[in-house]
Amino acid sequence: MGDAVVEPVAFDLDPLRRSAGYRDILAYERACGIPVHRRFLTVLIGVLLFAAAMLVALWWLGRSDILAVAPILGVFVLGYPLLAAIGFVWFAVDLSRRAKVAAFAWRNGWAYADTLEHTRRPGAAFTRVLHGRERAVVAGDDPRMPFELGKHHSIARGQDRATVQRPFAFIELPLPTSVPHIVLANRKRSIIPTLGLGRGAARMELEGEFARVFRLIVPEGYQQDALYIFTPDLMARVIDLGSGAEIELVSDRLYVYLPYSTRFDRPDTMAAALVLAEEFHRRFAARTELYRDDKPGAAAIRAGVSVGLRGQRLAGSGISVMAVAGTAGVVLLSAGVTAFSLFGGDMLRLLGG
Repeated sequence: MGDAVVEPVAFDLDPLRRSAGYRDILAYERACGIPVHRRFLTVLIGVLLFAAAMLVALWWLGRSDILAVAPILGVFVLGYPLLAAIGFVWFAVDLSRRAKVAAFAWRNGWAYADTLEHTRRPGAAFTRVLHGRERAVVAGDDPRMPFELGKHHSIARGQDRATVQRPFAFIELPLPTSVPHIVLANRKRSIIPTLGLGRGAARMELEGEFARVFRLIVPEGYQQDALYIFTPDLMARVIDLGSGAEIELVSDRLYVYLPYSTRFDRPDTMAAALVLAEEFHRRFAARTELYRDDKPGAAAIRAGVSVGLRGQRLAGSGISVMAVAGTAGVVLLSAGVTAFSLFGGDMLRLLGG
C-alpha cells in the first residue's frame, strides 16, 4: 500500500489582487489597534497643518523683506513641506501594503499582527539585535505548513546602535527536533550579518551549483550531520526555491531570510513564499525527524540533551556591514575635524596666498 498523498495547502490570493482603499485602511487601523497618533488621518492632518504653517511663515518673511536679504530661507520654508509630503506618501503606501497582507491573512483564517516586539526568536539575525521590531507578521497553524512570515528591522537606542543591521524579511518554520546550528550564507547576496559568524567553525566546500550559491557554515565536528540533513535532492530544491535567500537551522527552527524589499503584498511573491514554506517544511521535517546527535554521550541524551553544546550555537553573532560603515564614518569624521582644528588655519592662510 503506497504512502498517503498529502493535499497541498490551498490559499486565496484575491485580497492581494486589489488595492487597499481609504475605508480598508481605516478598518485595518481599528482592527489592529494602531495608536491614534500613528493613524492615517492623524498623520495627514499633521502634515497639512505643518504645510499651512510653513506657507504662513513664507508670507511673513515676504512681508518683512527678510527674503530679499536672505532668499535661501524661502528654499528651506518650501523644502520642509515637500519633504513632509514625500514622507507621508511613503507612510501611506506602506500602510496600504500592510492592510492588503492583513486582509489576505484574515481571508485564509491565519493570524496577523501589525507590530511585534520582543519575540525572542532563536535565529542569529534576531538574537544579535537588542531591540528589534517586526511588521506585518502572518502566522498559519495548518500542520501541513505551520509558518510565520514578516519583516524585521532593528531599532537604534543609545548604546544599542552597535547592533543595528539591515532590515530583512523572513519565514520561520518549525522542525520536528533540535538540530545543529547550520547557516547557508548566500555568496551572491548578503542579507543578514554573516561576517565573523562561526569563528573557528567548519566551512564546508560542496560541489556543483549549490556551492556556487551558498557557503555552508556548521560547528566543527558536525560536518557529517550537515551532510545527513542536506542530501543532494534537498540541496537541489533549495537552489530551485531559495537561491536568492539565506537559510539558517537553529534549535528546532528553520529560517529563510529574504531581502527587505520582498513584496509580500504582491500575489506572485506571496504565492512563491508559501510554496517555499510548504515544501521546505515537508522536506526538512523528513530529513530531521529522525536526527539524533550521539556526541553528548548516553547520560546527556537520557537527560534530554538533543544536540551537544558545541553544536547548539555557532561562535560569534555576525558583524553588520551597517555598523562597520557607521563606525568608520564616525572615525573618519572625527579625524577630519581634529585635523582641521590643528592645521586648518595654516591651510587657509596658504590657500589665501
